[in-house]
Amino acid sequence: MPLLLQVLAVVVLCFGTLVSSATTPSPYKNPIIPGFNPDPSCTRVDDRYFCVTSSFNTFPGIPVYTSRDLIQWEQIGNVFSRPEQLPMMAQEFGFTSGIWASTIRYNDGTFYITTTLVWDKLAQGDPSRWDNLIFTNTDIFANNGNGWSDPIHFSPGFQGYDVSLFWDDDGKTYVQGSHAWRVQPGIWQYEIDLTNGSIWNPEVLWTGTGGIAPEGPHVYKRDGFYYLLIAEGGTGLNHMVTMARSNGSIHGPYVPYENNPVLTNANTTEYLQTVGHSDIFDDTEGNFWAVALATRNATVNYPMGRETVLVPVVWETGQYPLFNPIDPGRVTVNMTGPLPLSLPPLQPPDGAVLSGQDQVITFSPDTPLPRQLVYLRLPDASKYTLAPPSSPDSLCLYGSLANLTGPDGISGTSTWLGRRQQHVQFVAEADMQFDPQVVGEEAGVTVFLQQLQHFDLGVVALGSNGERYVRLRTQTANATNNDMTDPLSSPGMVQLPKGVDKVTLRVEAVNASTYAFSYAEYGSSSYQIVGYGAASEVSGGFTGTIVGIYATGDGKDATVPACFSRFAYYGNQTVY
Repeated sequence: MPLLLQVLAVVVLCFGTLVSSATTPSPYKNPIIPGFNPDPSCTRVDDRYFCVTSSFNTFPGIPVYTSRDLIQWEQIGNVFSRPEQLPMMAQEFGFTSGIWASTIRYNDGTFYITTTLVWDKLAQGDPSRWDNLIFTNTDIFANNGNGWSDPIHFSPGFQGYDVSLFWDDDGKTYVQGSHAWRVQPGIWQYEIDLTNGSIWNPEVLWTGTGGIAPEGPHVYKRDGFYYLLIAEGGTGLNHMVTMARSNGSIHGPYVPYENNPVLTNANTTEYLQTVGHSDIFDDTEGNFWAVALATRNATVNYPMGRETVLVPVVWETGQYPLFNPIDPGRVTVNMTGPLPLSLPPLQPPDGAVLSGQDQVITFSPDTPLPRQLVYLRLPDASKYTLAPPSSPDSLCLYGSLANLTGPDGISGTSTWLGRRQQHVQFVAEADMQFDPQVVGEEAGVTVFLQQLQHFDLGVVALGSNGERYVRLRTQTANATNNDMTDPLSSPGMVQLPKGVDKVTLRVEAVNASTYAFSYAEYGSSSYQIVGYGAASEVSGGFTGTIVGIYATGDGKDATVPACFSRFAYYGNQTVY
């Protein structure tokens, strides 16, 4: 290398070191990965951070996020992205079933995801209810982030959930998890063979401090101690993070920390509540951080469900970690910490938007559907046609016989897809061309929490002559549909003028409590309100609201498609 270039390289290296080693606290806002993103787990590989969250019954499942600065997160793929990986997901009907908490770890050139497929339709004491899995990937960006292996199933079955891997210095690999029901509740550990999922040498590490449901374990080794991090208190308002440690042996005994819990917002008036299920990782400067789940204003309503928050951690030699040294053990919206150097995200090939940003989707035969879009369970591919010759810039949905509720409130494969709500206030719009020919055929936009809690604004054919209406359907856990007994007299309904077959449907979260539903003839800026929905009616449970598009034949397969040429989501990022 010429002398001048050597000098410049040294200058750049020194400057980069000076800049990147700065630990001046910087402000940031929680949540860092907003919307339905519970049970976070993160790891660092070189100068990149990777996180995964729970997905329950959505497909694709187990979203994978990456960041270079801990603030700007982009979804680079999904671990469960091919139906053949878990074909049984087509029969996962329970509201709280599906993919529970996942842990991401990296060892010797390979990423590992451990997770649990939970069958709610089985009795809680049935050992086959818990199907624990291992996914692997040596190139996390391969196939647009969807290049994960088929799963390896634990054998014999582990009767629990929240599994997490740990490689010890002696070459042995262990898995920790939360045991359930017929065995002693608490954190159990096994040795594991990652090539075939076999587990052996079961032992109880710790049963927690007395809070219900000890779960979410992670083991870290530091300064000769093995630290065990868990969650307790249930995933509601009493959720908390506690720790114990063992001196010199992964097998224990684990002595509880005298200052537990190390992280919780229980019994406070903080805006963020239900804080728990945490994971710790380090950054490029040697600082430590924790992620955890939290809900916004949980004592009122929280339609977005459990989201991912970030907490600075100080971990001194021989000591327990201190979460948020400015306000120990608490999580707030406005936080301060020694963030790494801010770097622009590395955009994936399809130009996916960052988490929490606006998204406008126009459908094209040359562009795959964005990775943020999800279905309920495994979709019937025949019901979705991207850019057919008759509508080359649209996604056309053929309504299935099941509507969004399904025949019994839990089963049925409906035709819909959407993206997570990520803001307290937002506007979502869909441009739709739909000419229903049979009474009951319907298509539109939805705010969906689960099959017994959703709001649907759709165009529907009704009456003896099949007149077209824009109708608001409100399926809530506290009341039956307000339009089912006499739909033509329902207040949430407007008749469309004859000949109008293309409309723009809009749902707006006008504040933390209310959704407004309206429509306009395509090309018009004059919107007419059809009705309202209360956010409290689509709040609660383990998941969060998804804003999307749908079609249904409401008891029969639809005869014509609903073609969507635009689906847009605009969030108000100043509202917390």
